[in-house]
Order: sequence, then structure tokens, then C-alpha cells
Amino acid sequence: MKKLVLILSLLVLVSCTKQNLFCRVTLQVESEHPMVALTVDNTLAGNYFRNLNTGETYPFPVFVNGKCELSVLKGVYVLAFDGVAAYADGSAHRVRSAQYATMLDAVTLTGDDVTVTLKLLNLQ
Repeated sequence: MKKLVLILSLLVLVSCTKQNLFCRVTLQVESEHPMVALTVDNTLAGNYFRNLNTGETYPFPVFVNGKCELSVLKGVYVLAFDGVAAYADGSAHRVRSAQYATMLDAVTLTGDDVTVTLKLLNLQ
């Protein structure tokens, strides 16, 4: 009986380790003009990438050529930010993304690789 319990425990342990708990997310912004970089000030309270299941907040990396990647725990997320976008022509504008800012608009990140397209509002 003890051997059976040990074998079943090992099978459960092995099957659990095969599941990927993390999602590699690519955030991609829609922009009318070629974007070189987009920076988000992660210290501002209104800028967040938050897992609704755990409450954990992830910092936004710098967007290069309109996209960035990060690895997060699979779950349901709300995200919003104000940032500064630098364009290929040398101009810079303040922009905002708020399409996934509330629980009603939350995005589900349960795949191993997910791309989320963000619409930007130009603030200037």
C-alpha cells in the first residue's frame, strides 16, 4: 500500500511539473507612425499590469519598435499606462493605453505565448 501511494505521489508530481504556469506575453502597440521606443514610468500608480487572481503587479519593460515581451503567471490581467513614445522622425509624444484598464475589459493570458495589441491614445 505504501508503495502504491509513493508511486501515485510521484506520478502527480511529474504531471504537475510538465504544465507551464507562465505565459510569454508580447505587447504590441498600434501606431500610425513608426515607433522607435515607448517608455512607461512604472512608479506611477495609474500605470499597472496586474494579475487579478493574485494581485501581483508586473513592471512594463521598454517597448522597442512598438513591442515588448515579458513572462507572467497565467491568469486574468488589467493593464493601463501613460508613456512617452519616440518616433522615427525624432518627435516624442505622451500616449495612453487604457483598453484593458477595468475588470470588465480584462485580458485573459492562459496560453504559453500570447500577443496583446494595444491601441494608443495620443495625449498631445
